[in-house]
Amino acid sequence: MIDTQLELCPCPKCGSNDSNIILSTRDYYYHIPGEYFISQCQHCSFWFQNPRPTSLLDLYPIDYTAHISSVPSQIEHNKIRDFLRLVYNSYFYRHLGYNHLRDRRLRGIWPVLDCILKRQYGIDLTPAYVPNGKLLDIGCGSGSRLSALFDLGWQHLYGIELVSAVADNAKKKGISIEYGIAEDILPKYPDKYFDVVISSMVLEHLSNPFNMVRDIASKVKPNGQFLFSTVSRDSLDAKVYGAYWGGFDLPRHMVHFRKRDIYNMIEPYFKNVEFFHQGSPIDFVRASTWRGKKIDHIILPIAKSLIGNMIGIILSWLNLTTRISFRCTRKDNE
Repeated sequence: MIDTQLELCPCPKCGSNDSNIILSTRDYYYHIPGEYFISQCQHCSFWFQNPRPTSLLDLYPIDYTAHISSVPSQIEHNKIRDFLRLVYNSYFYRHLGYNHLRDRRLRGIWPVLDCILKRQYGIDLTPAYVPNGKLLDIGCGSGSRLSALFDLGWQHLYGIELVSAVADNAKKKGISIEYGIAEDILPKYPDKYFDVVISSMVLEHLSNPFNMVRDIASKVKPNGQFLFSTVSRDSLDAKVYGAYWGGFDLPRHMVHFRKRDIYNMIEPYFKNVEFFHQGSPIDFVRASTWRGKKIDHIILPIAKSLIGNMIGIILSWLNLTTRISFRCTRKDNE
């Protein structure tokens, strides 16, 4: 049994030591023993885990979602699948600079799809292509994203992952992976070194994401790209489920953003900010499972169905879902 030690900490946003516990809960996801606490800063009102665990590695089991390899489907190629691949490659070519993916068969194809594709690749954190560019994935997990980018033509790829031995797939392709705490590894890279930095569902796991974004900005070239996703408690499910909200994910999530906190975090360093809410009915499934009220017996089958996926898409277009992807550009002034 893991004995999770907790320690008091200052507010990561403003540094104040004056905060009050507003919520206590437990680990509903992986059932790590203990009671965990969310505090609100009395100076800036930011929510963060306080007291927080002193050790991170014990909080992430080997079957943690981000660590599971994404295995390509073995479905036999058919005309529909090949057509969709050509449509995706057409969008990459026309809008994201992947000139090597050009296919003359798709000249002028269905521009009406561009709005949908832009949203999808915003959610997926797909970067614009930079010939001979350097790209870093912070929290690369199994390395599936880096492997996919390698297949799209990226050659200089780097990853940081907390847990060792989970990114073997990427390492087999010669991708450079560093294992350990991201805050300790990132300073090892030269300033203005990367054309792109990607961070998928990582910032909420950090003890001080505000400092991390500042450090990321120092490693990105002027006008380089920063693509990231995180969770926001401005969502509908956060209001519906309270302490059972999946976005809390204690003890792994150290901070609990509102969207204005995220903008405060990136605005000093980045411009051209775009955001895309993700349709994630799984957040309703998990929270309803954990809460177990009578109403949840109605919500669960709906959330697991095709109707639930359609509702999730609608909520994402209304900016009411928990998970948000951002893409922005490094300011060119120092």
